[in-house]
Amino acid sequence: MRKLIVPVMGLALIAGPAWAWSEVTGSITSVDPKHHEIVLDNGQTYILQSRVKMSGLMAGDKVSLNSETKGKHNLVNKVTKTG
Repeated sequence: MRKLIVPVMGLALIAGPAWAWSEVTGSITSVDPKHHEIVLDNGQTYILQSRVKMSGLMAGDKVSLNSETKGKHNLVNKVTKTG
C-alpha cells in the first residue's frame, strides 16, 4: 500500500498548482501599463505577469484571462481578446 501512496502524493504535488488557474471573461474598464494591471467590468484588478504583452489592450476590449488568486492579488498568465 505504501508503494502506491508515495507516487500518488507526488503527482498531486506536481499537478496541484495547475488546478488553481481559472478562466475569467469580461470587458476591460482600465489599463495601467506602469503597474502591469488591468481592471475588468467585474470590478476586479488583475496583475499581468511580465511575459504577458499589454500592447494592444485598451478599455472596452472583451477578453478572456487565465487567472489565479494569490492572497489578495489576481495574477494573469494569458490574455486573449474575444471580441
